[in-house]
Amino acid sequence: MNFSTPGQTVTDTFPILPNFRGLIAEDFSRFSQSYAEILRKRLPTAKSIYFANFAGQADDYSAKKGLSADWTALFEAIRKGEKSFAIHSQSLMLPFAVRNERPVVAVVEGADPVFLAKVREDWLEETRAAVEREFILLKEARVDVQTGLLNLWNLYSLLESFRQTSGLHLILIELPPKRMSIRYVVRYSQKCAALLLNFLQGDSVLHSIGPATFALVLPSRTGGSKSEVESALVAYLKREGCHKVHIGSSFSQVEEKSGSKTGGREQNLLDEAWTALRHAEKRGPFSFCDYNLLAYPENHPLILPERNLVRRLTRMWRKSQAFSLVHFNSRSQVDTAKKVVLPFLDQGMSVATDNDVLVYLDGFDAAAALSWSREVIRRTHDAHPDKQVSAGVSCYPCSDFRKNEMPFNCRKALLHASFFGDSSVVVFDSVSLNVSGDLYFADGDLAKAVHEYKRGLKFDKDNVNLHNSLGVALAMMDKLAPAMQSFENALAIDSHNFMALYNLGLAELARGRREEAYDYLEKALLYYNDEDAGFGFLDDLKLQLGMLAGDLGKHRAALDYLEAWQRKNEKTPRAGRTLYHLGKAHHGIGDNRRAMVELQRALQFNEFDDRAMDLLGTLYFREGEGNEIALALCRKSIELEPGNFFYRCNLAEVQLQCGIFPEARENLYRCLKNKRTKGRAQVLLGRSYAREGQHRRAGNWFEKALKDGEMLLELYEEAKRGVREA
Repeated sequence: MNFSTPGQTVTDTFPILPNFRGLIAEDFSRFSQSYAEILRKRLPTAKSIYFANFAGQADDYSAKKGLSADWTALFEAIRKGEKSFAIHSQSLMLPFAVRNERPVVAVVEGADPVFLAKVREDWLEETRAAVEREFILLKEARVDVQTGLLNLWNLYSLLESFRQTSGLHLILIELPPKRMSIRYVVRYSQKCAALLLNFLQGDSVLHSIGPATFALVLPSRTGGSKSEVESALVAYLKREGCHKVHIGSSFSQVEEKSGSKTGGREQNLLDEAWTALRHAEKRGPFSFCDYNLLAYPENHPLILPERNLVRRLTRMWRKSQAFSLVHFNSRSQVDTAKKVVLPFLDQGMSVATDNDVLVYLDGFDAAAALSWSREVIRRTHDAHPDKQVSAGVSCYPCSDFRKNEMPFNCRKALLHASFFGDSSVVVFDSVSLNVSGDLYFADGDLAKAVHEYKRGLKFDKDNVNLHNSLGVALAMMDKLAPAMQSFENALAIDSHNFMALYNLGLAELARGRREEAYDYLEKALLYYNDEDAGFGFLDDLKLQLGMLAGDLGKHRAALDYLEAWQRKNEKTPRAGRTLYHLGKAHHGIGDNRRAMVELQRALQFNEFDDRAMDLLGTLYFREGEGNEIALALCRKSIELEPGNFFYRCNLAEVQLQCGIFPEARENLYRCLKNKRTKGRAQVLLGRSYAREGQHRRAGNWFEKALKDGEMLLELYEEAKRGVREA
């Protein structure tokens, strides 16, 4: 049945909206150098230019420069629109209008006194207007029209500016959308941009460089090959609902790797990150890759032993049924293990590499090999206190490992030993496999990580950490069922293990089972152990509980969790994550005034938040705060999410109040197609016809609503009244 009104068509909104026209306060921060150069061209005698848009910035600046109270008073007068410009000593202050805030003031210092004495107001106004147009043109050239983020041209400029000054860490993020229609891709890109902005901290600079593709620029990291940012980012985006996440990264120091300056290091860095991104795509739906590990595998701590070394050792153990192998290593490239340890080897047969020494001990079990290795290191330390040597021991037979895997097991034991500091000795065991698996996981090589965890469980089936680690890796590979089984295996061993409870909560959330997820996360909080948790874990747990509680209608509990989280994080870039949820929770307990404040803040943080728009528009309407504002907000939410029938019903109700009956009915006819909005749409259609005096048609719709019976109690009562009146 076609419920649409004959001859009436509602025009859809073009999905790419000009939301970023004009200037905002943030522009004067991210383009400050470029904007200052534009001003200098018009005011060539200026020595320095500073932009400020709130009183605190002006106070800091005046205190730093030792300026008088008169200067601050003039600055405030310009901000409040009382003056069009101001001159104080050698300072010239010009205001520039920005959206939704007071003007940003350009403070021009060191201008020629003769120029300041003779300058006319009309010339300054003409100059200010011309400069403002140039500001806008530069912004439009550097900002992505879909997301409001900096664009590819800005990325090239940023990479070029950093080429000779400092190192960079470049991360490319590809979030393939499920569908390729332009409306879906644009909206998905906007949502992904908001997620990434929520994640960022510190000096990160985010760019949009294509449909749902982003570039993140950070100061060059320390610590070599670890990919903490990439790993955390993949896990975060997966949890937030991105169905695929691919990340490629590279990092540079000031010096060139090859010594060649041709081609520009900034382009090389982008090419490297792009190569890593393409490689990450082959690793699975949630994956990342670091170019520096891809291109320089010889630097990896778990590089495979050389074949020649394995062949030499094979000749020793060929006929042995039981033996141990000890790998001595020194972190020093000068005082190598080969130099330091060899004089103290009194047993076994040794094989030296360029820097290290491996000792074959026939017939030695783990205890004997461990005791002997410790004694060698003790004697080495006594003779050379300033030289530190560690050892990794592997024994045969060992689980299902073959003899030729023993040298590699020694390396894994050495990696394990590094957690205990210098001069440590570790015998290869299930924990060593957990450590090596974690290293592969941190590298983004999930397949190798899973392999290590599974072999560790063959070694020790009751290792709770291995079960948890395996589950997390499987979940990242989008293998949710076996991942949950791993977490359940961990709980079967330790029913109070908070990591297994937390991981099961996230897994249930991924399945859309919110009640079950909430129960698991509450138990995880109950058994939380600060010593075993990672940094920021408790914060994340409380945030997840707060958002889930709101979704489940537990609004008091949601406020407890969210307000505690907000107090701790209010001065960080992540603070905006909770604003919509706080608004929803305040609305849930009936505090609509506070809800409106939080929702307004949510839209300042993310102007594409359709949820906040719809709820804020509905609250403006319910509280009688302005039907026109409510109408604008509800319309905007539909522009962003045209398929949301609940938003469409809310918009129609506001339109009815404003007397816009044809558009309201068109929206309500669409809502009849959804069973969850059908009953409400029928009542509202009845209301629309009743207000126009078409009581018979109104009565028909009220009767349909009563017959279907899918509506809230207050709508049911309205439908009964409507039938009686008709």
